[in-house]
Amino acid sequence: MWMLQLIIKPTSGLTFRRMPSSILHINTYPFLPPTTMSGFLRRLKMLEAGHLPETAVKDPDYYALPPQLCTLGAYPKLNEHRIHTTKRQGIRSFNHNAFSRIVRHQSTKEVYQLHTWEYLFAEQLIGYVVSEDEKLLSQLKTIENFGCKIGKEGYAFVGMVSGPTQLVLEQMQAKPDTLLPGAALIGIPCEAFPLYRYAWGTGALQNTNLTHPEPSAIKGFIPFVAGEVRDGIELDYYSDGEHYLPKLFIDELMGGVENGRKE
Repeated sequence: MWMLQLIIKPTSGLTFRRMPSSILHINTYPFLPPTTMSGFLRRLKMLEAGHLPETAVKDPDYYALPPQLCTLGAYPKLNEHRIHTTKRQGIRSFNHNAFSRIVRHQSTKEVYQLHTWEYLFAEQLIGYVVSEDEKLLSQLKTIENFGCKIGKEGYAFVGMVSGPTQLVLEQMQAKPDTLLPGAALIGIPCEAFPLYRYAWGTGALQNTNLTHPEPSAIKGFIPFVAGEVRDGIELDYYSDGEHYLPKLFIDELMGGVENGRKE
């Protein structure tokens, strides 16, 4: 297994909207979720090639890294972030998508409502991408200093990319650098979060051109629960002696990849 470590630098407050969520209270994950990170990195590769991927609410196209590149999310260092809660006006119409577009050509009259809105503030987020394919993983090294919109609200750029670094699978007692799936958290104090992973469509594994504007073969999302622990736990980790990436979390995120093979 090979790993890239990325330092992602926010340029503003960030909102990674927790789902499911209420309409009026927009709360944020205290980290960059794996699927959001995957879409962010894919868009940076597309921007590098001069493409501007658009977004939509109804029948959206999904842009993500191919299944061979497993994003594990990006996390602030312990006690080096805060969640700020404020009031702000938001669009009442569910199908409004102008605020999510990279390019806005015109504005329209909208009906607003008052939201309670959370922002994540952090100096940096430390993210991980792993893969068995070192060559494909190395394509992400060129996105250093590229940035764009990220998540529900906010902007960030990639400040540094390190690796690829080879990892060895070992069973040990360690503090994981990422979340753990629910199966590993039974009886362990933690903060748990509802997350999602991709349900890949047919042929997903064949689409390995990261800069091509073709949408990803994603047919939906599969929910699961993951949590953050503060202490060490004995598990199987992919590790280089400095970073500890739990195999169970990688296996959870990679679930369903075989369904993306072309029949």
